[in-house]
Amino acid sequence: MTGQIRQGTKHHLTPSMRPLFIIGNKRSGTSQFVRILNLHPEVFIAHEADLIWILHQFYRQQPFTVHPWDSDKGMKHTLAAAGHLLQRDRTPWENFQAVIKFLMEQGTPWLPPVSKPGLRWLGDKKPFQHTDPQLVPFILEHFPDALFLHIIRHPCAVTASSDHFNRHDGDFWQGLSQEEKVRRWTFHEQRVAEMKLELPGRIHSLRYEDLCRRTELELSGVFHFLGLTPDARALKNAARQTVPASRACAKINCPAETLELATRHGYDLEKPAGRLRSLGAHWYWKLAKRFH
Repeated sequence: MTGQIRQGTKHHLTPSMRPLFIIGNKRSGTSQFVRILNLHPEVFIAHEADLIWILHQFYRQQPFTVHPWDSDKGMKHTLAAAGHLLQRDRTPWENFQAVIKFLMEQGTPWLPPVSKPGLRWLGDKKPFQHTDPQLVPFILEHFPDALFLHIIRHPCAVTASSDHFNRHDGDFWQGLSQEEKVRRWTFHEQRVAEMKLELPGRIHSLRYEDLCRRTELELSGVFHFLGLTPDARALKNAARQTVPASRACAKINCPAETLELATRHGYDLEKPAGRLRSLGAHWYWKLAKRFH
């Protein structure tokens, strides 16, 4: 049966629930985005469970291997914690629900346990993997009503964040120069742009910088996209928790395709934020939101 999907009987399917996937680039505020999305009582997004990649291999009866664009950290944790829940007589969506709900209720090293009986959206944050050309058809076939959230950040800021991350607990883009990282940023954003052409109306984009400054407005837009009523308490908590980063980013020589993509999203690559400007924005918004 290798190479074929085995369709099973329905188990534990929640008809009102739909799948949701985070796409774009790592180091783009995706972890904070997930934390504040999860403040809504009807949303839960896992922190890099690698579950689509796991299911893609599981239904092809392939050995579990690391995704070529990523590390195996999330995959290993998911298989160790919840791999026993995977059943071949379930559909991919049923297995997805079982595993993500288990991680939600048990908690992970990245997210605390939580109970949400009124869930309407269940998803995972794997910004690279969810735009992989071999995984997108799998998602569209087995999760046909899925929606996608795309968060984008200034490419120089993503590069600076990656440099900092890799000095501590980094697990991707290791050994790459800043110019090479910018090209990787461009590659993944081009994949998103292609998906937006293929899936009109199913991808909502927002800038990380806007989310940090206008958190309630941007998050309300996301909730409206998902057909949810914005939760006032969640919006206020999200705003207080979300401020611009204080880290500076240097100007990087970027190829023409990077300049075109960045300009399309309103970024000026000639004037990346320096140390004083970044610190000023960070503390201004931190104080402004504290007394809001």
